[in-house]
Amino acid sequence: MRRALAGAVVLALLVAACGRPSAEDTTTTSSTLPEESTTTTSTTTSTTSTTTSTTTTTTIPPTTTTTAPTASTVPGRWASRPLIVAPWGALGWWDGSKWVGTVASLPVSGGEDYQVVSFAGSGIVRGGAPTELCEPVFNPGVELSDPARLGEWPGPVGVAISAPWIVQPHLLEVLAPTSTHIGHARELLASHGLDIAAPIVKQVLRVDLEGDGVNEVVVVAANIEQPFWTVNPGDYSVAFMRKVVDGEVQTLILGGLIATAPGGEGDIQYVYSIGGIGDLNGDGKMEIVLHGSYYEGEWVEVWEYVNDDLGLMRRLSAGCGA
Repeated sequence: MRRALAGAVVLALLVAACGRPSAEDTTTTSSTLPEESTTTTSTTTSTTSTTTSTTTTTTIPPTTTTTAPTASTVPGRWASRPLIVAPWGALGWWDGSKWVGTVASLPVSGGEDYQVVSFAGSGIVRGGAPTELCEPVFNPGVELSDPARLGEWPGPVGVAISAPWIVQPHLLEVLAPTSTHIGHARELLASHGLDIAAPIVKQVLRVDLEGDGVNEVVVVAANIEQPFWTVNPGDYSVAFMRKVVDGEVQTLILGGLIATAPGGEGDIQYVYSIGGIGDLNGDGKMEIVLHGSYYEGEWVEVWEYVNDDLGLMRRLSAGCGA
């Protein structure tokens, strides 16, 4: 189902089949922040120049920390291709040289194991034979033995991958929001015409996506708990990443709803979250799983930071809903 969305309400929002919108934007600032300049234990030397921070803050200890494991592979029964699935269907896989979107024939026969890449759960689940999921969309996919580990509507929801490599090879921390993160969200919303004194920050993730020893920070701010039909002035739900590039901090938007005016006909609320972060193609770099939900459904997208020239690119997506 295709929906028309007012440009003044939704931030560069593209609506795709089955209600799976995406958004991206870039805002560049000129200073680094404590959590972005903190390095991991990687021995790779960063080529990013250092800029003195103009903001001071006290970092709250992370509630969850994932560090690089010592083992190189995970035992299990894996697919012939690293199939990536959501509870309602397959997103696709990596064929060794490129991303492959979902096709009718999936590289599984049934009984394969899947590593969970989700902030809602962890571990390994078993997948069934290829089937069709999410009536009336009928996505090709597999039924998982414990789909709740990936999360449930309205999210966040992650993915699972049938692959033997370590899916989180680098630093990944879940942080408690600080005034610094709230300030980032406030500045971003204001730059798009919405003045909120203290935005509600739902997620803060510190991660070394590339394993280069320089951390990125991913933030989700939203004042919508469960999406409904009507878009109201002041509604916001935005997921963004702050990354140091050539000595400057760039703010890259993965998905966003920022309402500065009442919604028009066909406009509905969207809620964004980060469903998981993991290495989904075995190249040693981690991708971001963006989850979105709306009143009639939800979707997930895999975003890859390609390089400093191309930035973030959406690679795979799948959704379920009207």
